[in-house]
Amino acid sequence: MRKANFIVSGVFTALAVFIIVLSLTYPPSNHGVPGPGMFPIIIASLIILSSLSLFLTTFRMSKEADTSVDLKSKNVLNVYITMVGLMLYFILLPLVGFVVTSTVMLILYIKWFSKRPWWKTILISVIFVLAIFFLFGSVLNVPMRFGILI
Repeated sequence: MRKANFIVSGVFTALAVFIIVLSLTYPPSNHGVPGPGMFPIIIASLIILSSLSLFLTTFRMSKEADTSVDLKSKNVLNVYITMVGLMLYFILLPLVGFVVTSTVMLILYIKWFSKRPWWKTILISVIFVLAIFFLFGSVLNVPMRFGILI
């Protein structure tokens, strides 16, 4: 696990540095209003701090506390399936649209992880997605129109 922690902390530090460098190319703040790069820089800085914490914790870990990582267990398989599902969601989102893609994703994930009845799963998913759609579209005036089916 030590080796995996060192690799993960290095990869996330490199990713965060890349995000910071990219965010510095965004327009600067305007009359005291933060620019578009401020939030990514804050998040990337927190990622660097978390990676540093993981690195130091792992570095101080005793040899006896080191355990092996089982990459083929049922729980890890669920993580892999979830990651593939999220990648499909991000690919289909601009093509199909927010409402349909998000509703289908939520129905599948809620049904898989919670074992609720179908009617509750569908009701929760539809209400949640429509609430987000109307909150961003109407209240916050964020355009959410992309894809074939909204």
